[in-house]
Amino acid sequence: MQGANLSAVTEFILIGFSNFPHLQLMFFLLFLLMYLFMPLGNLLIMATIWRDPSLHMPMYLFLCALSLSEILYTFAIIPRMLADLLSTHHSIALTACASQMFFSFTFGFTHSFLLTVMGYDSYVAICHPLRYNVLMSPRGCACLVVWSWAGGSIIGLVVTSAIFQLTFCGSNEIHHFVCHVKPLLKLACGENIFTLAMGVGLVCITALLCCCLLILLSYAFIVAAILRIPSAEGLISDKKSTSPNTLMKGLNHRVGTQPKPPVIHQEQPLGQGEE
Repeated sequence: MQGANLSAVTEFILIGFSNFPHLQLMFFLLFLLMYLFMPLGNLLIMATIWRDPSLHMPMYLFLCALSLSEILYTFAIIPRMLADLLSTHHSIALTACASQMFFSFTFGFTHSFLLTVMGYDSYVAICHPLRYNVLMSPRGCACLVVWSWAGGSIIGLVVTSAIFQLTFCGSNEIHHFVCHVKPLLKLACGENIFTLAMGVGLVCITALLCCCLLILLSYAFIVAAILRIPSAEGLISDKKSTSPNTLMKGLNHRVGTQPKPPVIHQEQPLGQGEE
């Protein structure tokens, strides 16, 4: 009987920045500049890597995938925000809200997973240079990129499915500029809201913490490997100058891991040097 008195919500109203009407034009120009320059910068990175054959390496493949995820994440959020800043009609359908949440979480977590993969790539290049071509083969790199996108899609699907299986009743005003978890949970009604919120939060926090931990471990091993590089000038004993010099050596070692051919010195025949 209680559920019969509740009217299900079919659309939401994004409040966003409507509480600051005198600042909406400034916000529009600011986000428009961000919307224009961020995709252009990432497209420039992708075009440069695509045109230069010398950049067709795993590190730059991951950078292309990272730029693509950032472009798509921007497309999932900014256009709707710009439209709401210029319009007085801020309603969004339930399915459109769910789609926006899915794509924002998918591209956001894909970005985090790709950063983790890039950390692993740097770790292999510096700590295991002789095995780099085996561990980071083209097929292996493609698999890492695909798994990053698949992991982001799975988390986006899990979060979106969990949130939109709830019943939304009463107020339909979202006090945010995008369909996000926390403001939507405030509009939900039911008995399992707290449990579902804890589950969604646990999934997201666990994924982000794992990414951060793996990145920190990768660069901790990298720094340890760089500090073990011998110095002919004796700079290792001087701790003030060790870090930048060894870091540059490690970065040079990161770019080119192939050993140089030995230099053959020709001996002069006896008697030519003395006259």
